[in-house]
Amino acid sequence: MMQKIFDWFSDIAEEWDLNAIKFTIYTTIAVLIGGLFELIPPFFLTQTVIPISAVKPYSAIELAGRDIYTAEGCNNCHTQMIRPFKWEVDRFDPKKVYGKDGYSKGGEYVYDHPFLWGSKRTGPDLAHESQIQDSVDWHKRHLINPRETSPGSIMPSYEWLFAKDATIDPATIKSHMQGLEKVGVPYKKEDYDAVESQLAGKTKGDALIAYLLKLGRDTANLQESTK
Repeated sequence: MMQKIFDWFSDIAEEWDLNAIKFTIYTTIAVLIGGLFELIPPFFLTQTVIPISAVKPYSAIELAGRDIYTAEGCNNCHTQMIRPFKWEVDRFDPKKVYGKDGYSKGGEYVYDHPFLWGSKRTGPDLAHESQIQDSVDWHKRHLINPRETSPGSIMPSYEWLFAKDATIDPATIKSHMQGLEKVGVPYKKEDYDAVESQLAGKTKGDALIAYLLKLGRDTANLQESTK
């Protein structure tokens, strides 16, 4: 019985070896069909993301901080998504700030380009960081010397982000905002007018902290306003 199966498979393999061009064409067609089924449906699923009115675009300094966060590869060690598991919600929303369903929602990420969900938690998830640790001083000390606030941490020091020459170019941030506006982020004239004042005298470290304290803040404020 097994010999018959092997002979049948061998005959098929030999036939395709002798018809390499036909095999290539059929394989290409199969890959294209599979690709279409994989890629087309998401374009028709945009309405499954329910907008959250409380979620606002990143301000100039928050956007600058996000740029630094991605440039330094922080998303390689920190995720930004609370999965819908009770034990995970309890860990990252111990005070129940986000209500009974304290996991991440699609509407929270509408202004994220690109998404920074991540996949590896060498460090804790940061999606609710504004509610987990809201102290500017703590974050500054943590970034300068992670071991001071978190004994045993393997996170590298980012002391240089707070150096006097670690400044931010307002023109670069304004250009970034203009690019984001083209893909749907609703920046207004007052947002652009505030760029210079928000970044004046601020270091890259200050901007990074501003970004961290933005994470989860809007949806937390929404829950507070509905109580």
